[in-house]
Amino acid sequence: MKTILKQFFDKNTLYGLAGLLGLHVVAWVVQESVWSVVPFVAIVVAVAVITSRSLVWGLAIAMLEIFIGGHGHLIDVSVGSFAVGLRMGIFAAVMVGTLYHLVIQKTRPRFVPERDVPFLFLIGAVFLGSITGFTRNSIGAAFDDMNGYVTFAYILPIAMIVWTQQSKRILLWTFSLGATWVAGSTLGLWYLFTHLSAQGIWTVYDFVRDARLAEVTLLSGPEWLVNLLPGSPWYFRVFEQGQFTVMTFTLLVCAAVGFCRGHLQSGRALALLLALLFAVDIGGQSRSFWLGLLAGGGILALAVLRDRVTFKEVVKMKVLGIISILLALVTLWVLIVIPIPPRPDLSNSPSYRGKGDDTRGLAVSSRWNLLPPMMEAIGEDPLWGSGFGTEVTYISDDPRLRAINGTGEWTTYRFEWGYQDIWLKMGLPGLLAFMWYLVTILRAGYRSLTEREETRWIAVGLTCGIIALYAAHIFSPYLNHPIGLGFMIFVLPFFPWRTFSLKEEGVTERVVPAAIKPLPTATAIRKF
Repeated sequence: MKTILKQFFDKNTLYGLAGLLGLHVVAWVVQESVWSVVPFVAIVVAVAVITSRSLVWGLAIAMLEIFIGGHGHLIDVSVGSFAVGLRMGIFAAVMVGTLYHLVIQKTRPRFVPERDVPFLFLIGAVFLGSITGFTRNSIGAAFDDMNGYVTFAYILPIAMIVWTQQSKRILLWTFSLGATWVAGSTLGLWYLFTHLSAQGIWTVYDFVRDARLAEVTLLSGPEWLVNLLPGSPWYFRVFEQGQFTVMTFTLLVCAAVGFCRGHLQSGRALALLLALLFAVDIGGQSRSFWLGLLAGGGILALAVLRDRVTFKEVVKMKVLGIISILLALVTLWVLIVIPIPPRPDLSNSPSYRGKGDDTRGLAVSSRWNLLPPMMEAIGEDPLWGSGFGTEVTYISDDPRLRAINGTGEWTTYRFEWGYQDIWLKMGLPGLLAFMWYLVTILRAGYRSLTEREETRWIAVGLTCGIIALYAAHIFSPYLNHPIGLGFMIFVLPFFPWRTFSLKEEGVTERVVPAAIKPLPTATAIRKF
């Protein structure tokens, strides 16, 4: 088991977590202050310099920010009437560094048709939706609606980097670091919001809300969980956008367990890691992520069973999974009931709504209220779409919106129906382009499995992560969010893409890049 953990972590992981903690402390100190420009500029300049020296490290830093940064506003600076977030600054820095390699270092991107053609069609669909949106709808709304797709620009450094074993290792380490940070910060917030005084709660809440890192809501359900907890009948739900990274990392770790079955020497360490991940998967209470885990986990189970697994190995994996889930539930329970410090009584707090709080139920009903008007809007131009920034009016049951408009009538261009959103704004070309990408990943993952590639565990694990992404997108749009789009790009170096070389006797297929060894399995991990 220790060898499996070394696939994801090393001695620098603790330094990385300490650095992320320091970054968040600095962000808290300078939030809504003119001094925010100091760390912002320092980080952007540093990333530009790092990228100019190492494209893979620049890309890794960009991916790390996407995985942990929520909406990309951990640190903001004001430029005129606009707030420029840290994600935008890092993007600009990485693109400048990429241009340096392209123009000065003469590094050329390598076009791999199987890998890159789906992105050409995706970019074409985004271009179509942008042009239509800019001509039909508000320019500001159209730009705000489409700017997340700029994340696709990271395909350029992906194509320029020579993906050696060490380069892949850097990217995988970054992913593991980001998932671990999100998991730890989620449980930390869970504990703080359950034990701080009302004033302390508001202080922390102001930071995570304004930095757009997490949504923290006071709920009185689900009833079965509340009944397990002593004391006043309330607890907090902590949801971070970055919990998507935890969900996909959970699938990747499970894939490592399923395909590296001969290396389960020390189950305690891995059980603790899985318990941490499962605790966040459960505690975040995201139905969309649960659907993603169900879809990705189901395919992963079938892939493992196909990989000549014995009955004894299946039993060992099931025992490990059950123990990890039980530890996760105990962890969540202890974080709430531990009396250090004693839990405060928030019954008189203005934010407490007790058993009358049905915010999540109203959110679900509002989502269903939105669907008919969306389908009607799609029907106006079902082939080419109506462009980014297209607005739809519907009746919302959300009490926050009804406080603004008593009738509940609300007009927006941001929707929670993911595939209807793509269809409405990019038409059938958008839907087909995203489906092409999915089929490409499924084909590459299946090939790695059937050909018993040495590192098929990571190809299958990331394939299941993409399946989870597409499943979660049904109700929570992530295919138009930098987190989902970034993950689509992140997985590319870990597949054995094929190209074609011409010979006198015809066209021969080969694996690209043939001279580069993929990430080692647990048997070869010591090479790191």
